[in-house]
Amino acid sequence: MCVLFETRLAGRSIVRARRALPRSWGFYAVDSQGLSGGIIVTWKLDCGKLDIFNVSSQEVIMVISEGEGRPWIFAAVYASTDFRARRTLWEEASKLVDQGQPMLIAGDFNCIDDPQEKMGGRLFSYQRKVREFQEFISTNGLIDLGFTGPRFTWCNNQQGPARVWERLDRAFATAGWIQEFPDNHVKHLSRIASDHSPILVCTDRPIPFRCPFRFERLWLCYPRSWGVVSEAWNKPVRGDAMYRVSRRLELTRRYLRRWNRVEVGNIFRRIEELEETIANMQLREASGGGLSHVELSELRSFLSMHDALLSQQEIFWRQKSRVQWIQEGDRNTKFFHQSTLIRRQRNRIRSIRDEDG
Repeated sequence: MCVLFETRLAGRSIVRARRALPRSWGFYAVDSQGLSGGIIVTWKLDCGKLDIFNVSSQEVIMVISEGEGRPWIFAAVYASTDFRARRTLWEEASKLVDQGQPMLIAGDFNCIDDPQEKMGGRLFSYQRKVREFQEFISTNGLIDLGFTGPRFTWCNNQQGPARVWERLDRAFATAGWIQEFPDNHVKHLSRIASDHSPILVCTDRPIPFRCPFRFERLWLCYPRSWGVVSEAWNKPVRGDAMYRVSRRLELTRRYLRRWNRVEVGNIFRRIEELEETIANMQLREASGGGLSHVELSELRSFLSMHDALLSQQEIFWRQKSRVQWIQEGDRNTKFFHQSTLIRRQRNRIRSIRDEDG
């Protein structure tokens, strides 16, 4: 599921956004008011059932059912910058929590409740809006799911003393929801093209699997790939014509695999490592109050490299989405086999929190 806030889309723009998604994805949108606000919710239709329960300019409330599991409520929150308008949001969410269903509340709350969640700008003070936010959390027994990654999720992108960082985006849950999803974890992703960091809420761990060899179109982005194929194909091979073709195909596969492992690597891991590097630099910036000109130049270089890798990732998924796997009529069935799914190991301790947090 993906939720986008402050889309600034309405009318025909919403229609165009819907057309950009495949039909296998559900879609719901709240129109923006001029250039302010707007929410889009998208979800995989084959991963469960999602019903829109209630909608306002500050939230979209959904009831999610997955298989035989217990239905739970997800409130995607985009709180107003006006604390008076947020009171309505707190009241509506409180009534929903009182129903006793497992509930996750996540999004942009536009408010902080602790001095440690802000750096720069005016000094933090326990104003009325902060006390109301704290009361909303404590009264409803909401639990902050914590996070990994950068400490702050929003930056005003100003320079010098005017630069401000805050943790405006977060995820809360009821105790019942945490019991349903004990392996949950929240990650603050890097700020790339927005003043907010996306937050990723995971309810379980992905299951790894082995992939058979297939030629990846993204390899064509690397001029060296042509030389690898040529080198493998020009290797001297003895035997009849069919054997020579088969042997050269096998050599090409080996050469490409070795070249991909050494030079191209896992682009998904490279993207993750690059985003981690970007996040660390932004964390260092937030902790130290800024970066030097050399470090800012490095950060821009990393962002450019990240954009190039995202283009390669797009090519990868575009290719995968259009492949029609052979199911019958091919004697080389082992080419299409995948390894058995690794059994989940749920009974493990992810971490232990001490008195220092």
